[in-house]
Amino acid sequence: MNTESSSARSAVWFAVAQLCAHDESETGTAFSATFVDALSQVVFAQAEAMGADLELFAKHAKRAKISVDDVKLCARRNEHLLQIISDKVEAGKSNSK
Repeated sequence: MNTESSSARSAVWFAVAQLCAHDESETGTAFSATFVDALSQVVFAQAEAMGADLELFAKHAKRAKISVDDVKLCARRNEHLLQIISDKVEAGKSNSK
């Protein structure tokens, strides 16, 4: 594992640990270190897969840059997430006017 990948994994683990700690304080549900480690591995793997998909979507459209449409395409199976992304895009458009 290279240093860049290691620091990215560490950053994901830290973010997941913070979210779990916040949830623990809100709900009283305890998360073991093993659970946090496993969840952070799942999140990292999902992010890697999504990154690869985004690159392929842009390449298929003959673009060098990933666009919002590529992100929406990744989110197409999760209607709630797709709606959140669409709302953020619309809010950004109205703020930039």
